[in-house]
Amino acid sequence: MLAKKLEYPVASLVGLAIALGSSPLLRLLMNLLLPPLEASARIKLQLTIKWFIILVLLVIVLKWERQPLSSIGIRRLTRRDTFWAFIGFLLGGLIIMFTMPLVSALGLGSTEGGVRKLGEFSFLLRVGMVLTAGITEEILYRGYAIERLYALTGQPKLSAGIAYLVFVALHIPFWGLGGTIQIGLGSIILYALYLCRRNLLACMLMHLLNDAVAFLLVPVFLPNKANLSSV
Repeated sequence: MLAKKLEYPVASLVGLAIALGSSPLLRLLMNLLLPPLEASARIKLQLTIKWFIILVLLVIVLKWERQPLSSIGIRRLTRRDTFWAFIGFLLGGLIIMFTMPLVSALGLGSTEGGVRKLGEFSFLLRVGMVLTAGITEEILYRGYAIERLYALTGQPKLSAGIAYLVFVALHIPFWGLGGTIQIGLGSIILYALYLCRRNLLACMLMHLLNDAVAFLLVPVFLPNKANLSSV
């Protein structure tokens, strides 16, 4: 894995600011500037803005940095890439399963609480969440962040580590400490997959499979609780 010199460093720094800082900034601005919104309306707005952010970032890559999409890991998916994406998906599922009782026993909560909340939304909205997270987060926190940080530092593991810490920290407000620990452990596989394969589509496939199971399938089998109301 060889670092490439940035031809337009200012463009890449702007891109990194967008990739790593847009999500917390979006959350802050929505809380400060918008009136209280019904939960599903708020999520729809967030999803729309996230796709707009991706569009802006891709314009920066293609028009300002003058780099191909392969510079952020978007390249043809091979059979080997697909194989390792499925292996990563299975390992991620095992991590969630085996850490669930541990974080719950420690009183930290788990991903179950977040999944239960998401299960209250319509199926189509949850499909939108799966597609948005599985595609946009991989572009922001794997492909773009790792590649551009690597070009700046020359250290692939350091670059992945910085992107990893930002990505994991962003999960705390919704998923809580226990759920974030689980997601953080599973996310190590995503970063390892990218560093080993340098193929963002493989990471997208793994992420989409993970979220499809968590957001679409698992809520069907969770027992109902009396204090939950539909949205």
